[in-house]
Amino acid sequence: MAFGSFDNQITRRGYVTPQMDHIWSERSTVQSWYDVEAALARVQTTIGMIPAGTGDRITAQAKATDAVMKQIFTGGTGNPFALGLDALRSVLDDDTRPWVHYGATTQDILDTARGLQIRDSLDLIDNCTDKLLERIRDLAGTHANTLMVARTNGQHAVPTTLGLRFARWASDLERSRDRLVATRQRCLLVQFSGAAGTYASMKGHGTTVAMGVAWELGLVCEFIAWHASRDGLTELACNLAIHAQTIAKIAEDLYNMQRTDIQEAAEALDPHLSGSSTMPQKRNPFSTMKITAAARMAAGAAATVLTNPPGDFERDHRQLEVERDAIPRILAAVDGAGQKLLTLLDVLEFDADQLNVNARREGVLLVSEGIMMQLAPRLGHEAAHDLLQEFSAAYRTDGTSLHEFVAARPEIATKLDGIDLDKLSDPSSYTGLSAELAQRIATGQPHTGTSVTE
Repeated sequence: MAFGSFDNQITRRGYVTPQMDHIWSERSTVQSWYDVEAALARVQTTIGMIPAGTGDRITAQAKATDAVMKQIFTGGTGNPFALGLDALRSVLDDDTRPWVHYGATTQDILDTARGLQIRDSLDLIDNCTDKLLERIRDLAGTHANTLMVARTNGQHAVPTTLGLRFARWASDLERSRDRLVATRQRCLLVQFSGAAGTYASMKGHGTTVAMGVAWELGLVCEFIAWHASRDGLTELACNLAIHAQTIAKIAEDLYNMQRTDIQEAAEALDPHLSGSSTMPQKRNPFSTMKITAAARMAAGAAATVLTNPPGDFERDHRQLEVERDAIPRILAAVDGAGQKLLTLLDVLEFDADQLNVNARREGVLLVSEGIMMQLAPRLGHEAAHDLLQEFSAAYRTDGTSLHEFVAARPEIATKLDGIDLDKLSDPSSYTGLSAELAQRIATGQPHTGTSVTE
C-alpha cells in the first residue's frame, strides 16, 4: 500500500526525481551500509586490528546483490540493519565472517551510511541550484530594462523592472545555497565511537579508526559521538526547508504572474501537464503548484525533525526512526521542486507588452511617490504627501489629470516652476537602480557591501 504522494507510483513522479529515487532506494540504502562496513574493515586491516587481507575480502563481497536483497526482504521484522548484516555475513567465508562489523554498533553504521546518501543528495541539489542561478542571472540581464509594476500587499506600488525581480530570486538562492554548503561540515559526520561513544571496543585505536573511515568515505570526522546529539541533521532539515521556501517563493511569483487578470507569464500548453479535462482554453500553472506543494511537505517534515524530543542520555534510537522517514522525504521534495523549476524556466513565456500595460494601468498614480519626492523640497514632505493623496482620490473619482489638479491650486503651481510633470508621470522614469542591480547580478558582480555606482 502507498501511504502518500511520495510513495504512490502514480503520484511520486510529480515530486521525486529518478536520481533521488535511486539514492534512497532499498538497494542503495543497503549498499551504503555495506560501503561503510567495507571502509571500516579496510581501515582496521591497515592498522592491524583484524587479519591481513580481511578488508579487501569484505569489500569484494559487500554488494547489495539480488540474492542479498531477497534475503533481507524475506527476513523477519525488527532491526532492519541486522537483516542486512546477516545477509552480508552469509556470503563470507568462515575466516572473514567474524571480522565484519568489528567493534561497531548499529547506529554507527546507519548514521554514517545515511551521511553518504545525504552527501549524494546534496550534490544533486547543489548542481540544480547552480543551474537555476545561471538561468535566472541570464534572465536578469535579458530583462534588466523590461518595465513592470512592483506589487506590495497585493497592490500596485511603484515601477520596477522584471530584471530586478530575477535579481532578487538569484540573491535569495545564493544565500540558501551558502547555508547548505556550510551545513555539510556539521551533518556529514562519521559515527564510529562504539555503543556509547567511548571507543572502548576499538582497543585504543578508536580515533584512528574514525579518522580513517572518514577519509575512506569522504566524510567529516568529529571525535565526540553524536548518537544523541542530532543538531547537525536538525540544521540540515531546517536549511533544506528554507531552500524549499526560497524555490517556492519564485514559483509563487510565477503562479501569480500567470493569473488571467495579470497575464505577465504563461506556461506552454501541454494537454497532459497544464491543460484542463473540461475547459480547452486553460493553461493551468500546475508546475508552480507542484513546487509550492513540495515546499510545504518539506517544511512539515522539517518541523517533525525540529520537534523530535532530545535523545535520552548517550543514545536514543527513537530519533533515528523519525529521521529515517523525514530526512529522505525533505531531500526528495527539495530536489524535485528545484528540478521542476529549472524545467519550467526553460519553457515559460514572459510577455513584455503585457508587463508594460500593467505598469501603466493606474497611470500617473504608479509614480505618485516620485512626484511627491520632487515636490517635497519645495512644499515639505508632509504637505507633498497630503497633496498627492488628495490628487490620487481626485484621479480615481473624476479622472482629474495632474496638470488640472495643480492648475486649480495657484498657490501650489507657483512653487513648481521648472518641474516637468509629464516626465515625472512616465513610469519608465522612476525605476531607480532596478536595471543597474539586475545587470550587476547578471554579470556576477558583488552585490553586498559595495556601492552600485562603484
